[in-house]
Amino acid sequence: MDNEWSDPEFLGAVFAKTEIVRKPLTGIITGYHVLPYILVAPEHERPSHAVEVRGRIKVSPRLVLAAGGDGPTYGELFGERELMDRRLVARVFSFRYASKVMLESEDLAIRRHEHDATRHLERVLDELARREVIDTGVIVSPDARFYPVSLDRFIREILEQEFRA
Repeated sequence: MDNEWSDPEFLGAVFAKTEIVRKPLTGIITGYHVLPYILVAPEHERPSHAVEVRGRIKVSPRLVLAAGGDGPTYGELFGERELMDRRLVARVFSFRYASKVMLESEDLAIRRHEHDATRHLERVLDELARREVIDTGVIVSPDARFYPVSLDRFIREILEQEFRA
């Protein structure tokens, strides 16, 4: 598996095949907060079985990085005059990671199921609808071993939505 972690084409394929089935309806808010997620993927060794990863992504408030007092602006440095001003805006995201274990903590739970990923996804969506949960994202990953790559895809979609506004 170490070779796959260093193969940019393989990781790019995992990223591209990741599907964001449901975004949190509450969106990103101003201060520190968490984005709950449920990721469903086939188990690598037994593709007819599902792996469920439930976790929380911790999100910082927006960070505004000034380009520096009297120095050049970001737009001047990089030739971007229409979209950028004297500020750069960013966020910091963090989440727990574990591989090949049964794990459960406040921030991360990894569970294996005897049924396939498609059936498990239906169960997850039904559960969230029944409980009227609107703040949890649902992600389908092509490979449970590389769920951090799929979480990166989820974070990027949330950021695109936030910074587009």
